Amino acid sequence: MTGASDRPDPGLDERLRELDAADRATRGDLVDQMFSNVRAKCDRSDHTLAGFLRSRSTMARRVIVLSTFAVLGLIGWFAFPLVASEGRSFPWTASLVAFCVLLILAMFMVTRPVHLPALPRWQSMCLACIAVAATVVAAFWPLPAALASSTHDHSGGFMAGACMGVGLLLGVPVYALLRLVDRGNALGNLVAAAAAGVAGNFVLKAHCSIAGTSHELLGHASVAMIFVVGLGLVHRWIPSS
Repeated sequence: MTGASDRPDPGLDERLRELDAADRATRGDLVDQMFSNVRAKCDRSDHTLAGFLRSRSTMARRVIVLSTFAVLGLIGWFAFPLVASEGRSFPWTASLVAFCVLLILAMFMVTRPVHLPALPRWQSMCLACIAVAATVVAAFWPLPAALASSTHDHSGGFMAGACMGVGLLLGVPVYALLRLVDRGNALGNLVAAAAAGVAGNFVLKAHCSIAGTSHELLGHASVAMIFVVGLGLVHRWIPSS
């Protein structure tokens, strides 16, 4: 039998404390460096428009979005001639109301507080599908026949292309605004694209006096389809960093 003992070396505790102190110092330096890097990144982000908007409270972001929508809507409502009184039927009004509801719903989804559970992805996809479907349904409620008979003959393809271009241009600011206030919601880009398509259709439905379902399908509903499908594919194959 040997005289070995299970008791640790008397100097082992001291050496372990020294190693632990050195390790704590190293970890402290790493934490300080990480904190400095994060703070510098946040400071740089705060100087951008997106950083400023995303750092606002949920209520402030929603007020900013609603105010912008209201200003754009008022400018378009009074700056351009509305559909003649003969065309302001119940389906025409219902379409505009539906587009407004979808816009507000998209705004609430994009500005959802980050402390709440994330919305299921299927809800964003459903909103996009409903937005496109609403523009298609609105196209089957064209201007009344009495107004259609008094409308001047237009080259259908050219005017449909013109309306499509105008609708796409009108939707871009809406898409950009919703992306700027988005703090990283799942499929937030799809919701913003649906809102942009609906916004373009709202303006076209309110001001375009060219009658016909074919015109509205090609020139109006196509705007929502291009935004949702086109931007969806862009973000699918070219994801944002």
